[in-house]
Amino acid sequence: MLNIVQVESGQAVEINPDRDKLLTEFGKSTLLDRYLMPGETPQNLFARVASYFSDDAAHAQRIYDYTSRLWFMPSTPILSNGGTDRGLPISCFLNESGDSLQSIVELWNENVWLASRGGGIGSYWGNLRSIGEKVGRNGKTSGVVPFIRVMDSLTLAISQGSLRRGSAACYLPVWHPEIEEFIEIRRPTGGDPNRKALNLHHGVVIPDAFMRAVESGEEWTLKSPKDGVAQSTISARDLWIRILTARVETGEPYLLFIDRVNAQIPQHQKLAGMRVKMSNLCSEITLPTGEDRFGKERTAVCCLSSLNLETYDEWKNIPGIIDDIMRFLDNVLQDFINRAPDTMSKARYSAMRERSVGLGVMGFHTFLQKKRVPLESVSALSWNKKIFSYIREQVNDASKVLAQERGACLDAADFGIE
Repeated sequence: MLNIVQVESGQAVEINPDRDKLLTEFGKSTLLDRYLMPGETPQNLFARVASYFSDDAAHAQRIYDYTSRLWFMPSTPILSNGGTDRGLPISCFLNESGDSLQSIVELWNENVWLASRGGGIGSYWGNLRSIGEKVGRNGKTSGVVPFIRVMDSLTLAISQGSLRRGSAACYLPVWHPEIEEFIEIRRPTGGDPNRKALNLHHGVVIPDAFMRAVESGEEWTLKSPKDGVAQSTISARDLWIRILTARVETGEPYLLFIDRVNAQIPQHQKLAGMRVKMSNLCSEITLPTGEDRFGKERTAVCCLSSLNLETYDEWKNIPGIIDDIMRFLDNVLQDFINRAPDTMSKARYSAMRERSVGLGVMGFHTFLQKKRVPLESVSALSWNKKIFSYIREQVNDASKVLAQERGACLDAADFGIE
């Protein structure tokens, strides 16, 4: 029996119902519970997404085949929302607040709309003055924590479609005067319960200078974000131990080594004076946020999918697979740009200027298990380098071809980079 799926404005795709057998029972239950539209099967779902985000019919068929064979899997928002009107295909958003009440309220408002349309959130709060610093003529600031607590409540209140509740992470630099309280913000015991944010994730942004201070046993200066004036000092090692203790006991905060990140950003972003300050909900995306050289605010966008390394031996020699997936992701990003509402104007602007997409992997441990390779062995390290070198090479080639066909992203084109 011939099975054809075609969504409105999409390409016709021939499906193979027998590929449902590749899914585990838990996988089928998850798809039914969270992803499938009424009357839809798993193969219909894969075809819907492939049809909607493809270049043409042949490309749609290949994307369907990669997905249904479990060689590749789009992110949750792409699977759930692709080809429908119930949400947008973006996984996460990254933004930051300035040091003013207006900026703080704008961040809260933006986060409400981002979370309500299916996105996880990462927010940087390191621009805000700490508790007790002067504000206005005679006033003093209440610090970062009360505003983070409001974000905690807002995030908990927002439901992302029918899939999952709103989720967010907050980031603070290790030199911020409130860093000690921030480290403990998710710990349910100790301290003022009104200054806790138990539903948020949190991360500490760490420069190389801090780790050198830890190594040499020096004091670490906590300074005002507004003017850089020292507020207090603390033993770098004591602060580091406190961070590690919180991680052991609660699993967080995330650690983001920011100097390493900014050393690796694309050259055109360096030339534009852009820099990364924080990461996203899962701490794997590193994109610039805040005001750019044109004076416009950016909210970074995470447009994501994953290759499945469990099936690496099945797809590693398939010509053009990564090129196809990168085209797919670029089409997903364009769909977001086209459909994002005005409440997401900062994110839409960022996506339009940068055209950043993320192709990751899953199943590496399972791949090693199938080959009976210990995770911490030299052989595992060799496989790691081999696989990721191959993926990176293919992704770079695909990106260059896309730039030639569709034009370089605006940020790169400004500096003559393709």
